[in-house]
Amino acid sequence: DRNALKDNQQLVRSIPADNKQSLKAHLKPLGFTGYKVSELTPNLTRRAQCSNWLLYYREELFGLSVDELRERRRLKEAEEKAALASGGEQKWSPPVKEVF
Repeated sequence: DRNALKDNQQLVRSIPADNKQSLKAHLKPLGFTGYKVSELTPNLTRRAQCSNWLLYYREELFGLSVDELRERRRLKEAEEKAALASGGEQKWSPPVKEVF
């Protein structure tokens, strides 16, 4: 179980903060209201985290080449630099391990 825990932690770390609530956003139209603390078990939590990663993969990575993903990253970094240069505040973001 220790290996599964470590693998799951790495998987969750690879999801950008913008995509952390994908499961909730995709299932809300279907009537999903979220989990209750009393319902949470380690297995359910891991399943939800893996499902969240699959949604992230489907929405952001599927069907794109590595070059296209790198170009997306470059454009996003350029937008952030431009916003910072125009007087905007730099927003804090948690460390994310890049997938590609």
